[in-house]
Amino acid sequence: MAKKGGRMIGWLAAVACIVVIAWLITPLAPQLLGRATRRVSTQEKIVALTFDDGPSADWTPAVLELLARHDVPATFFLVGSRAADNPALAQQIWYAGHQVGNHSWSHTPLIGKSVAVVRQEIEKTDVFLRALGYTHELYFRAPWGFKLLILPWILSRLGKKHILFDVVTWDWSCPGAAVITQSAVKAVRPGSIILLHDGGGDRSQTVQATEEIIVQLKNQGYRFVTVAQLLTYDVRA
Repeated sequence: MAKKGGRMIGWLAAVACIVVIAWLITPLAPQLLGRATRRVSTQEKIVALTFDDGPSADWTPAVLELLARHDVPATFFLVGSRAADNPALAQQIWYAGHQVGNHSWSHTPLIGKSVAVVRQEIEKTDVFLRALGYTHELYFRAPWGFKLLILPWILSRLGKKHILFDVVTWDWSCPGAAVITQSAVKAVRPGSIILLHDGGGDRSQTVQATEEIIVQLKNQGYRFVTVAQLLTYDVRA
């Protein structure tokens, strides 16, 4: 009986460890090494729109057009290989006054990868964007927001800021423009970072929702800034 009880305790401990590790990988869990920014601590009604997984020839131009029409800056976390497929479009993003970040080269989850692979995913994208002419600081956002130990350690060694998000719109699942809009508007607080996508699939709902998010948040008195601008308001900095 004691032996069976010991096995049960061991099994429960193993399950608990797996659950904790699985949770720590997620973007909303604390980062074990270094700091990941999900929002900034401020009373100012400012918010950052961020777009992942582009550039996409199908959807990024539409996003850029509506941002220009509403005079709203945003931050685009680019996948290096997709920027290589659309170099002129990648340049168009920062020529339009938006911020660009690094979203890895291949958009593969960087969990369970070697130090060499993770570092290459980051540095290859940095090198390519620099070669295209981007001169500002390149923040990083992990694919899927997944992180554990190796990625945060490498980011700290490279001196790179890890930017995540506190407002999840679920737009990648195409739940409908109204759902995307309400997911953003209901969750926003001063200093929020909103996650949206301009690549990786059909983003017609995201384009439609982004315009409504901008209109509704402006009506609530919010002002839109890039992530770099947002960080300057962080009272914890």
